Amino acid sequence: MTVGENIHNAFVVVFRTLQAIEKLIRKCRAELDTKTYYMPEERFLRHSSDQNWEGWIYWSFILLFQRREDGPVMENGWIDGPVYAVEINVDSDTCDVPKVYIAKMEFDGMKDWTAGCSPSRHSLFYNAIHEDKLTSFWGLGSVEKQEHDLTDITQENYKEIIFGTIEDLAKKI
Repeated sequence: MTVGENIHNAFVVVFRTLQAIEKLIRKCRAELDTKTYYMPEERFLRHSSDQNWEGWIYWSFILLFQRREDGPVMENGWIDGPVYAVEINVDSDTCDVPKVYIAKMEFDGMKDWTAGCSPSRHSLFYNAIHEDKLTSFWGLGSVEKQEHDLTDITQENYKEIIFGTIEDLAKKI
């Protein structure tokens, strides 16, 4: 095989992986139990930059969920309760194999937040998931997380793994 063919094949694998990630994200949005869960931002958060090559391809995709049981949706589009960040991470610098991290984040002062969450706010949630030292942003008080290998998640079990983990984290005080 030539170097050119190897490069082409590598990109084919990357594109197929991104298609599978898009399918998982689409399923989480489309089959969301809207009586139980709420998405304060429907777009996924991601690091994006044209300043360096690392921003040319997405390595991390974060979806935000809240539980309707935690309160009503406020005027700013948020529920004054925990935010559950579901990150699909394929960055070999961050994890040994592709992972799904599910984090429960507690905040103070959510009623003062503005509406929505720009996809460019990715680094705020990403850092809270991956840094050992808790950095406070938007009144962040605590973070609890669980991780799963992305390859363990299938069409048959994705709801159980993702939303089951959210429910497990919700039970922890």
